[in-house]
Amino acid sequence: MPQNRTTSWSHSARGNTTPQYVEHRLGRLVKVARGTPIHRAPNLYAPLYWQLPKDYYLLMQSQQGGWCGILMQNGRLGWVPRQRVQITEFNVVYTLPQGVDPNHVTRLALQYLGVRYKWGGNSPQTGMDCSGFVKLIYEQMGVSLPRTSREQARRGVPITRFEDLRPGDRLYFAVKGGQIDHTGIYIGEGYFIHSARERKGVAIDHLSRPIYRRSLVCARR
Repeated sequence: MPQNRTTSWSHSARGNTTPQYVEHRLGRLVKVARGTPIHRAPNLYAPLYWQLPKDYYLLMQSQQGGWCGILMQNGRLGWVPRQRVQITEFNVVYTLPQGVDPNHVTRLALQYLGVRYKWGGNSPQTGMDCSGFVKLIYEQMGVSLPRTSREQARRGVPITRFEDLRPGDRLYFAVKGGQIDHTGIYIGEGYFIHSARERKGVAIDHLSRPIYRRSLVCARR
């Protein structure tokens, strides 16, 4: 297992697919502004699901008039005013083996957006840390992983080039320098989902952020 940051990563190309895999578009990644209320219907008077405590990347699955339909933890759509949303150019696409339901993957990772961070935590109800989150997701796919990020990084097929990454691959970082101390799940176009202390929970970030660009050590499939 690498213990120091690698210099073999290139951030200029996109992931690839193989013939036995099928691509499924899940929605468009959007950035929703701090303080935005998420309604249960496209109506300002509809009950609320949540009010965002900070800027969040979320998954938009539809638009209706001046409203954007956002995927919520219960699998339903929440609605936010279009003017509160910054729409990225990134369509979230999962590359899956033929016959696998893409909605299954959606539930496994994206439904946990906003679950709070808790060091050593393993539960969506009480909070999760980075490796607890990754372990939970992979266990639901029938893959058993060790508890810590350093131990997890020893499992799986190594991915050594950024252009070979595809959604579902695990990313491992040495944020504090030296040994691996953080992990997340790649979702495509440089974006990944993780449970981070600085985000106060499960959130989406991009590998172009300096803290992650300089600390990425390895990836595993």
